[in-house]
Amino acid sequence: MMTNQVNTNNDKEREDIFDSDVLMSDNTKSNDLKHESNNKSFLFKSMIFIMIFLILSILYRGYQLLVTNDYLFRQMLNNDAPEMPKWYPITTLILGVVSLVGIFLVNSYKRIGVYMVVASLFIASAMQPEFMADGTLFTMFTLFVFIGYGLAIIYPYWYKFK
Repeated sequence: MMTNQVNTNNDKEREDIFDSDVLMSDNTKSNDLKHESNNKSFLFKSMIFIMIFLILSILYRGYQLLVTNDYLFRQMLNNDAPEMPKWYPITTLILGVVSLVGIFLVNSYKRIGVYMVVASLFIASAMQPEFMADGTLFTMFTLFVFIGYGLAIIYPYWYKFK
């Protein structure tokens, strides 16, 4: 007797799960996330600050590469690392500046800034002449932070971007 009541309740719940009227009702649809206030949230400001710090770190690395004219961890590789291409430090600096400008455009609600940051960080990580712990991983980390954390924060503001 008790098992029939349990089965009846379970069957009713199962029917509700697959009932298209229940699934498509208005109270199950989510509203678009929108940040209605004119002020930027703490999360938005912290995302901008974190990205500026990470991009400035990439710029510092590019500067160190330009000054030393060699990979930063060459000493740890017993000088067995191949020669660094001449174009690499300059390109790293240029793409870092493009990323930094893009972050300031994101802060000003410009859509082109989001595209600039993603494109320049992707190109910077893809153009590595070989795998480098500092260059490849740090650039990819910066890109993943912007895509994972940054875009999740930017999404509620996206309607404000021009």
